[in-house]
Amino acid sequence: MRHDHNHHPTPGIPSPVQALWVAILLNAGFLVIEAAAGYWLDSLALLADAGHMVSDVGALTVALLAARLRHHRPNDGYTFGLRRAPVLGGLVNGIALVVVVVLICVEALERFATPPTPDGVGVLVTGVVGLAVNLGSAWYLARSRDRSINTRGAVLHLLADALGSVAAIVSAVAVLAWDAPLADPVASVAIAFLILAASIPLLRDAVRILLQRAPPNLDIREISAGLREEASVRAVHDLHLWELDSGEPVLSAVLVVDEDNLLEASRLCDRLRTTLKERFRVSHATLECRTDEGSSCEL
Repeated sequence: MRHDHNHHPTPGIPSPVQALWVAILLNAGFLVIEAAAGYWLDSLALLADAGHMVSDVGALTVALLAARLRHHRPNDGYTFGLRRAPVLGGLVNGIALVVVVVLICVEALERFATPPTPDGVGVLVTGVVGLAVNLGSAWYLARSRDRSINTRGAVLHLLADALGSVAAIVSAVAVLAWDAPLADPVASVAIAFLILAASIPLLRDAVRILLQRAPPNLDIREISAGLREEASVRAVHDLHLWELDSGEPVLSAVLVVDEDNLLEASRLCDRLRTTLKERFRVSHATLECRTDEGSSCEL
């Protein structure tokens, strides 16, 4: 049984590694600008967004390392290679997002007591530039068409930060139009909740994959029934389904079959693997065939 995990680049579409490099450079450059502007203009909304961008750069760096480790060749110790490294990257990014939320909320509570009045124009300009940087980075990363939880986590970081920039823009407009200094800590709390909303699904999916739960988009009973549709299959036992990474399901099963020779059993398994791939998008399947006499062969 052979599996081709090589991904050939498509002309005009960046690889996940290339897209991550571009996103890191853009966000690291703007991070310096936004942190300086937030300190100079005394804007917690900008400092909160800059703090989130620190996590963005860290998250993108983790995602880059995980994407590179993903292609590590299998060996005797890691028989799947390091294909689950992106899941660990997604878990680290999700935890980092929760830490950022806590830090932002603590600082916001202090500013509710004594709200400063930031420079509305400076905050507005910085927020608009930040929105453009984050949306541009997320768009370029999404163009890589990588479905892994690692890339998904990186995109969520960028989109949450883009929403944070929107909150900073709103706070700047409130200060300029209505002289409302409380708009800055309110916007910071809004940013925190947006970040939290983005991190919960990411953490949930990462933990689900690490605990080897069946993919939510695949019905294991439906797959079992699909295998039994083959006339030669009498029963399906020990059916296990899990994911190496998001969108990479792996299946193993023991089949009780009528075929009593290796050639016919091999042909049967080939047909079943084709069914699994075309109908359920499961491209990595290990099938063990057994006859009524109890003999078996793994194919």
